[in-house]
Amino acid sequence: MPIAKLLREQTIGETRWVALDGRGEAAALYLDRAHEDARRAVIGERLGAHVRKLDSGAGGAFVSLGAKGEGFLRLKAGETFAEGAAVTVEVAAEARRGKLARVRLADGAEMPASGVAGWRASLNGGAAAAVEDRAAGDSEIGAAFDEALSASAVLRGGGRLQAERTEALIAADIDTAGRNARGGKAAAALAINLEAAGSLARQMLLRGWGGLAVLDCVAPVDKDAGGRIRAAFLEAFREISGRQVKALAPSPFGLMEISADWQVTPLAERMQDGPQTMALDGLRQLEAAARAQRMGRLSLALPPPALAWLAQSGLGAEARLAQTYGARLEIVTGQAGAAEVKPGG
Repeated sequence: MPIAKLLREQTIGETRWVALDGRGEAAALYLDRAHEDARRAVIGERLGAHVRKLDSGAGGAFVSLGAKGEGFLRLKAGETFAEGAAVTVEVAAEARRGKLARVRLADGAEMPASGVAGWRASLNGGAAAAVEDRAAGDSEIGAAFDEALSASAVLRGGGRLQAERTEALIAADIDTAGRNARGGKAAAALAINLEAAGSLARQMLLRGWGGLAVLDCVAPVDKDAGGRIRAAFLEAFREISGRQVKALAPSPFGLMEISADWQVTPLAERMQDGPQTMALDGLRQLEAAARAQRMGRLSLALPPPALAWLAQSGLGAEARLAQTYGARLEIVTGQAGAAEVKPGG
């Protein structure tokens, strides 16, 4: 079902977005770190570029995006450019581990939506959905991001979907432990396979995954069941997203192959910078505590690498905190490990 509402949590350094479906479940996430966008090509962005190197074997050209690095431009039959030529491109897919941003030639039409607006436009109902602002440290938003960074997802009827992104593909497996099977073996297998197929679609959207994915279905899977499992995945994915996606019915070995367009950088990659993520998470905790304790003095202790990143970030965190909460919050050097909010001196 299409997006019914968007949750937004704005804190110093980043804004977290959660798209909710009609059941009130998190269906897609977006992490907006405005300070990163000066050096990162974001979805939908239109940029001036120069052709750096033609690669006929790859069917395209490597282009320089200036301060935003490089991208790969796939060329259609008959299209050709000289190396060094200036072109205007749009970002079709953000960079990810081992892959450059993928761009396409801008068509001269109206400027596309970019960044969070581009992400919203890619979701069915996302552009028109109402936005509900949540306070720093919101539990619902926190739970959605935690789920997207977890190695598994709980299935409603019991059991878990284990999903892992490798260099080659997304490998998904079904764990039936804790599930009370009903009916015969074939009926029980079909029930959990249908649920897992829908869950995998949701997890791919939550985590920002694309490319090739393989779901190892629970046996037995006959031809009719395989068709229903494939349909369940495609329906769940297409209800939420307008991205191109394909799926094959499970093979005789029970493996269902899926291919989906990439769009945004996977969430886990965006959050893998330890010092930055720790500093921003600490600021979120500090703001949440400051709202809960409106008169108390509070201190955020950050490990040295996180504190150093914050000092060099240009975010002006302490000044912004003072403007909102008064001169009762401080940021100090803490022990290695994690950010900690505690009573101030």
